[in-house]
Amino acid sequence: MSEFESRLTGFRKVRTGGEAVVYRAMLDGSTPVALKWYLEEKKVDPQKVETFVSHAFEGTARLFHFGNFQGKPYFVSEYIRGTSSAAVSPMPPKKAVKALRRLCSTLLAMSNAGMLHGDLSPDNVMIDADENPVLIDFGIQGLGTPKYSAPERFEGAEPSVKSEIFSLGALLYFWIAGEPLFGGETFSSVERAVFNVDSYDESLLLHGHGKLAVEDLRVFETLWKGTLCLKPEDRFEDFEELDECLEIAENELSHHGVSDDREKNALWKDELGLLIRERESQIDRSPEENLFGNPSLSQKLGTKSTETKFPGGKFLLGGVVFLFVAILLLCIFFFRTSTPNVENVGKSMLEKSRSLQMDEGVGSLEQDSSATVRGVMTDVDSVSTDAQ
Repeated sequence: MSEFESRLTGFRKVRTGGEAVVYRAMLDGSTPVALKWYLEEKKVDPQKVETFVSHAFEGTARLFHFGNFQGKPYFVSEYIRGTSSAAVSPMPPKKAVKALRRLCSTLLAMSNAGMLHGDLSPDNVMIDADENPVLIDFGIQGLGTPKYSAPERFEGAEPSVKSEIFSLGALLYFWIAGEPLFGGETFSSVERAVFNVDSYDESLLLHGHGKLAVEDLRVFETLWKGTLCLKPEDRFEDFEELDECLEIAENELSHHGVSDDREKNALWKDELGLLIRERESQIDRSPEENLFGNPSLSQKLGTKSTETKFPGGKFLLGGVVFLFVAILLLCIFFFRTSTPNVENVGKSMLEKSRSLQMDEGVGSLEQDSSATVRGVMTDVDSVSTDAQ
């Protein structure tokens, strides 16, 4: 067990997915952290991970530690009190655009530091209680999530600013529609859909699903044309250009259906708060686990309290038990020696009874003899009197 692992206690399961299980744990007994432990072996670039550990960006869940447990990698990062963006989709269009602008700002700061996420998807974006999007689960290695990956990623290309921009477009569509643009139950069907992206009319699809009003269709045209393109060179040049287009879209949406937007935004915010409370409550109710073999915080506190109040701990407890047994044995011994033998008591009582009976018999005999003498003497006196 590493030094960092020994600082983690109170594991409660958040969710179990197809490739990993996620826990909420306590670091040093007070700081909640998220631990994602993969169910299978994964290739990890140590240099890339170390870069994320050593950098903190606003809008991301900071990565604290990376390790291996039972031959499988795990990551420990900042715990976000929120819910997956997938759970609160579809979003009102203006909310979706605003959230994507914040992601652009985060990704711009990361790219300036030479880093990219590599796996942008609804499940890898949390929405906190203040409606802020937070990036989690930085891509380890490989394609990323197929339904949100750029075409060149399917061909083995490494993540780039251009591929991230494509993923942001797919993410924006999902947030508004509540379902992915590139459907399919198999990898090959998703791949075909992605490579046919230029044939899609995203605004018309959203309108057909009742997610975009007619007056909003034009607002998004430029966004789709600069993100969801087959060729990287047809997309926005960088995150700054995308953000400028998003800002224009946000301003235009603010002038459309104001009263209707307020109602939808209020309902969405209420749903967000409810989902966050339900998620936290569910985690609190899940049984506490002991992933690395560390005692829980309550066990640690209990042991510490016992050691403080009773120095010597186990030895003192053994001494108390021995003393109790000794006293019990002494009591039994003295009780047995001071208690009369039942048989002797019975004999003594029988002898006393017999003695009393004899004494009573003698007394009765003496009384009978005296009465007889007195009777004889009375008869003699009576005869003498009669004779005179």
